[in-house]
Formats: sequence, C-alpha cells, structure tokens
Amino acid sequence: MPAVLIWVALQILSTIVLIFFHIDKVENTIATYAQSLERLAVSRNSQNFGFMQSLTMVADAPRSRSIASFTNLAENLHARYPQISGIAWYEMEPDEKVQLKPIVQVPTEGESPILKSAKLLEALGGHHGQVQVVVDGELQNKYYIIEHVRNYKNHFSIIITIDSREMLKPSLVDNCPKVTWTSGELTLFSNVSTKKNNSLILSTIERSIEVYIGDIYQKPNDNFLKTSINVEKPIALDAIFDNRMLYVFSTFSILIAGLSSYALHQGQVTRRLREAERLAKANINRLELEKRHEHASRVYAIGEMAAAIAHELIQPLTAILINSQTGVKLMDAMSTPHKNVTSILSSNVKDAQRASEIIRNVRSFVSPKPTDTACTDIIAAIREVVTLMEALFAECGFEIALDFDEEPLLCKIGRVEFEQVVYNLVRNALEVGEHLDAKDRIVAISARRTDERISIRVRDRGPGIEEIMLQNLFVPFSTTKVSGMGLGLSLSRRIVERAGGELSGQNHQGRGAIFEIVLPKATGGIASSNRRQPVTADEARCHRETKQS
Repeated sequence: MPAVLIWVALQILSTIVLIFFHIDKVENTIATYAQSLERLAVSRNSQNFGFMQSLTMVADAPRSRSIASFTNLAENLHARYPQISGIAWYEMEPDEKVQLKPIVQVPTEGESPILKSAKLLEALGGHHGQVQVVVDGELQNKYYIIEHVRNYKNHFSIIITIDSREMLKPSLVDNCPKVTWTSGELTLFSNVSTKKNNSLILSTIERSIEVYIGDIYQKPNDNFLKTSINVEKPIALDAIFDNRMLYVFSTFSILIAGLSSYALHQGQVTRRLREAERLAKANINRLELEKRHEHASRVYAIGEMAAAIAHELIQPLTAILINSQTGVKLMDAMSTPHKNVTSILSSNVKDAQRASEIIRNVRSFVSPKPTDTACTDIIAAIREVVTLMEALFAECGFEIALDFDEEPLLCKIGRVEFEQVVYNLVRNALEVGEHLDAKDRIVAISARRTDERISIRVRDRGPGIEEIMLQNLFVPFSTTKVSGMGLGLSLSRRIVERAGGELSGQNHQGRGAIFEIVLPKATGGIASSNRRQPVTADEARCHRETKQS
C-alpha cells in the first residue's frame, strides 16, 4: 500500500510537472504565432497602402490615359492579392458630393460598395490628401481604405475594399489556435470552430496584440484604424496525457523538481515580458534613427553637390569682382575717365553679386526649414528683369507689352528667386519667335491684384504648347529643346510653391501660350535686404552694347 501511495504521489507530481511544461510550450507557441500574425498584418497593410499610392498616381495623370492604366492596374491587384476584394474610382463634384456612378469599378459586377454604407459615403466629404481607414458594422469582414485627392486639375476619391478574412491567411490554417481580429466592438475576423470540445479544459493561454491599420508614411492618428488580434488556445487534459513522457516522469519526478520547474516557468515568463518590452522600445528607436539617417543622407548628398558647385563658381566670380572693381578704380584715376567703360565694369560687379545670391538661394533648397523671405515689390522686380533683357529683346526682334496696377504689389517671396522665374518664362516666350511674323513678336506681361491674391501672366503669340507636352509641362527633364535640360519650369514651379503660390501653363484661346503665377498678397514694407537699386538707362544701354559686340 505505501508503494502504491508513493507511485500515486509520483504520478501526481509527474502530471503537475507535465502540465507546467505543456503550458510553457503552448505559451511559446502562442507568442510565436501571435508575432507572425502581427508581422503578416503589418506587411499586408504596407502592401495595401503602397497599392493606394500607385493607384492615386495613375488616377492623377491626364484622364485620356489614366482610365485604361487604372483599370489594368486595379484588375491585376484584384486578381493577384486575395485581400483586395474591390477597387473603385469616383469623381467628386465641386460641392464635395461624390458621383454615385464610379469611373472605374473592379470587379465590374455587383452593386458599388459606396451605395451600401452611409458611413463610407460620409467619409468621402473631406480630409483632402489624407488616407483614411473606415470600418462599418453593417458590412461584415471588410474595411475600406479611402484617399481623397483635390488639386488644380483633378478632384476624385479612390476606395480599396479589404477582405479582413484574407489579411491573416495563410497563417490561419486548420488545427490552429482560436484567432479573433477586432476593431472596438466590431469583429473583423474570427476562426472560432462551431464543433463542441468535450475535453476537460484546465486553462486557456491568450496573447493580444494591437495593430494599427493606416498610412505607413504617417504616425498613428485619428485616420488610423486601431485593431486587436487575440490568440487563444485551451489546455486540454487529454492533450497532456497523450504523452509517453508521463511514464518517464513517474519514475524520476520529485517535489523539488516540480517546485523548481514552477519557479523557472515564472522566471521565463518575466524575462520574456521584459525582453519583449526591450525589443519593442529598441525597434521604435531603430525606426526613428533610420528615418533621421535617411533624411540626413539625402540632405548631405545634395549639400555636397551644392558645395562643390559653389566652390567651383566662387573663384571665377571673385576674379570677376576683383578685376571689375580694379577697372573702376583705374578709370576713376584717369584724367578723362570713360563713363561707358565705368558703367560696364559696375554692371559686371552687380552681375557677379547677383550670381553669388543665386548660388546662396539654390543651396537653401536643401534646408528642411522653410525660407523666411522678405516682401518683394513684384512690379519693380519685373521691370528690372525687362530692363536687363532689353538687349535680348532687340536681338530677337521682340516687343514687350507691360500692364500693371498703379500701386506696388507686394508678395512674400525672394526677389532673386522671383526674377529667375520671370526670366525663365520670358526667355521661353522669346525662343518660340524664330518663325513668327514681326507683328506677332510680342511678349505681354501683366500683374494684377485679385482679392487676396496677385496674378502675374506672361503670354506669347507663338504656335502654343503641344498637347503631349501639356501633360508633362512641369515634369523634370521633360523638354522639346535640343539643348535644353527640362529643369527651368520644374524649378520655377518649386520656387513659386515654396512661397505659397501656384504656377500653371496652358494654350491661349486666341493664339500662343500663357503662363500664370498666382501668389498670396503680403502686407508691410520691403525689407532692406530685399531692396535693389533700379537699373539705370546707362547700365541697360551698356548691356545692349555688350550683347551686340
């Protein structure tokens, strides 16, 4: 009898030890399984938002080509990625109302998802340029990714319907633990079996992980969908006894071994929790560090290039300044100085200083902070550009027509940058006049105030812009000139947009092309650093004589 009691005691102790080992094994399995589900959900979330970015870029192209390209891309995504159950492209009205008939819908059969959900329809009324994630309890096992785009040429919304049942596959296979994916009180997916389990359940191991579904290029905000993936697995008594090791432990198990196993188990759980917390913090720090390093690398590369160019240019500019200033002093020392020569040398000094200022402005582009520009008199800046280009107008046989408001027009934009934009637009207008009649060789420049904005227009009477070029007018390296690089209009638009304005170009209804700069009106005086002495008639004449010689 004592032997039987000892054996029974050892069996009980062995069973306790097996239970602890089994629980530890299940916990490790659940932790690994939950981590794999988290990685899968995050990876496919990144995939989906990458697809949204691609679809938006295609839809924002000219409508004549974008519909076919969008349809082809949407069909491929729907066919290859099971989690994408639908893609729709809707046109938006000016009053933020969506047209119920989509431009493109994939798949084409069935009712449009926007007609099924009032919550989805409401979400389309705002958040321009932001990606939203919308979930509606009336539409089970689905959520929607919405991007609303509104710019100077397009106004539309794109909806990607995501089947949450496919988001976690193929990790959800038969005989897997119970997995429930929820958002608040709404269940996105659950693989709970309907079969009854008649086994005796000793305990249930759970692991819950929060996953944010949203734009991977932004930090979590109100537009993100906060979800929770919960993994559970019951500890059944028959699963523990279905183990041959029970008979081995019945021989060697002792009470100390059982207590030691329990203490080790608790220590492992604590260490795993601490390690998981440490890894999470390290991962967040690593992502932030990688982001800073990536930005620093781009800025460093551009800064190196700008520094190299500035280094190469500063020596000849310095030589020009020194030589010109020396020439002015020599002419002043002469008994009968030549005013024309002195004026030309003074103009060289001013042009060299202007080139140095342009180099400084180009280098400021690499700065992540916005440039604090002073108020610039738009009319004075345009007149100075026209005066400096008089020799070029005479050489090309062009006339200039100016139409300005009587009062100064002030905008918060760098004077040199603005003059560079006007120079680029006027130079482009002159280059189209090679085959024009004399009566058509006119460039018209106007500057008017409209409400709180200032409109500057440059128009020529040339053949206009080709239709294919209108679509890529401000795309870098897009040009029809044999010797052009295609960067003038792209850089000009960037300068204007940095000042809070817009630059657009189109064909005039009558003849030729017209480019319009729209800038916000500024109040206040002109800063001393932004003032420039007007170009005198002698300096302009010297420019013309220098060009002709």
